[in-house]
Amino acid sequence: MVHSPKEGFSLAWRQIVFEKRRLAAALAGISFAVLLILVQIGFYSAMNDSATKVLRHLNAQLIVIPAGFEFFGSQHDFDRARLMQAAGVTGVKEVLPIYYSFCSFKNINSGYQRWIFCMGIQPGRHMLALPEVTAQENKLTVAGSVMFDKKGLSSYFGNVVDRFNRDGPFTATVEGHSVTVDGLFDIGVTFAAFGNVLMGEQTFFALFPNDSPNLVNVGLIRLDQGVDPVGMRKKISSAVGGKDIEVLTRAEFVQHEIDYWNNTAAIGFLFIVGAIMGFIIGAVIVYQILYTNVINHLPEFATLKAMGYPDHFFSALVLKQALILSVLGFIPGTLLSWAIYNYTAASTGYTMNLSFDKAAIAFTSTAIMCILAGMLAMRHLKKADPAELFR
Repeated sequence: MVHSPKEGFSLAWRQIVFEKRRLAAALAGISFAVLLILVQIGFYSAMNDSATKVLRHLNAQLIVIPAGFEFFGSQHDFDRARLMQAAGVTGVKEVLPIYYSFCSFKNINSGYQRWIFCMGIQPGRHMLALPEVTAQENKLTVAGSVMFDKKGLSSYFGNVVDRFNRDGPFTATVEGHSVTVDGLFDIGVTFAAFGNVLMGEQTFFALFPNDSPNLVNVGLIRLDQGVDPVGMRKKISSAVGGKDIEVLTRAEFVQHEIDYWNNTAAIGFLFIVGAIMGFIIGAVIVYQILYTNVINHLPEFATLKAMGYPDHFFSALVLKQALILSVLGFIPGTLLSWAIYNYTAASTGYTMNLSFDKAAIAFTSTAIMCILAGMLAMRHLKKADPAELFR
């Protein structure tokens, strides 16, 4: 028997909306699954973005890290002389050291000591390709001057940003020493720190007198114009490499950081598991709805079979219902996710953007889970014998 696609869609729609309570329960379950998937994807993306923001803006083609380096912030270092050896390789323009440490910052409102991430750089050398840093870093040539991360958690460090915007430079306490907050920049919260402070080398070693300028945490290698970074990485590694250091391209350095948080720290894995759980939960809910719908309408389906409707008509009917449910459930789930993204970003400082690619991944996952649930529900329909239903 010939039937039109419109006819099948109309029947699928009428069966879905016939029982309003069941439809509401289905949409609530699917929306929750979409919410769980999108939120986990959002956290995963925010983790990678926050963990690599500084790394992605390092103004150098090659990076030198010490042996045992785990993440940007781990307490590993190497001899500065090794970095100077790299400076002697043909094709290298200059080398620059970065020093960092976790340090105490006195909350300017409560006076409580909080941990913050401190970075020491050479002012004026544009080591961080961040517009706000480039425009203001000459201020860091003054001893005791620092720049504060305006995306740091105000609940931890006080209303530093508001005070600076209102009054200009002011005195704060870092590692028990008075410093002048002389500018703001934007890095944001990471999994390693709730805020960041940038300073010149002179100020850094005044705050950390037991640290040595000869021990570098991360080294930057800038190359001559037109030199291939990949080829130079191999060349430098052969010339000065050893068991105490490793030379990476900037892209490899960024990937190293991502791999640490995803594999070694296993934080990324937890987010992936959460997204998978959302997928499974949604699939189970849709299966229950479609299975119940099939069972409740078996007599009607039997009548249609007796009238000559083929099996693929019923298969298409169930799949259409699955797709309808996926679309109806995706919309409120996405809106709720958008609200949670904004709330989380405002509360934590993490970058949470509900981009098109995240929404596309979530919708594709939702459609797949609904189709899989529909395929499972169809097995019961195909097994049904019309003759048995009328006995």
